[in-house]
Amino acid sequence: MLITRRHALASALAAPAILRFGTGTAHAATTLKISHQFPGGTIDKGDFRDRMCRVFAAEVAKRSGGELAAEVYPNSSLIKTNAQFAAMRKGALDISLYPMPYAGGELPETNIGLMPGLVSTYDQGLSWKKKPVGKALTDFLADKGIILLTWVWQAGGVASRTRAIVGPRQPAHRCCRCRQTKYMRRCRPAPATPASPPPPA
Repeated sequence: MLITRRHALASALAAPAILRFGTGTAHAATTLKISHQFPGGTIDKGDFRDRMCRVFAAEVAKRSGGELAAEVYPNSSLIKTNAQFAAMRKGALDISLYPMPYAGGELPETNIGLMPGLVSTYDQGLSWKKKPVGKALTDFLADKGIILLTWVWQAGGVASRTRAIVGPRQPAHRCCRCRQTKYMRRCRPAPATPASPPPPA
């Protein structure tokens, strides 16, 4: 999750996906807007990412004594998925639960969250929070106007319809669908034919 530096400093909130407040002046009111692309639900039922945002919103209200509130906008109903990162940087959006590698076109460094084999377990990913790589990442994002609020890792992988892919040269002579340019480069030596899937709405 990402939050803007302005809101973090003003409200003293303590802080992969990304949830963030933008650094602009979009919101002077006490109600923060949380946007994400995933299906909506309730705090108890539905997509876990939406539920996580709703739990966060409830905690904001609780810990601020009601001085801050947060509204959750699922299904990219407030801002389209690909526009959310730029909107946070400009201050037009307060918070987003945003898969960090989606920002790879704007900030290639954020592709670190999607590099194959780099993070092999949830524990390893969570440990980044206190390691030099995590500090470098949070400092980099802060310099771009983004504050990383939560370290949320969602498992991904390489899938095949015919057999397991367990080595870098195994996808030979197959079409490899990749989400990011950096990942596509990883497939090319296989040799595989990279093909980009359509971007999220």
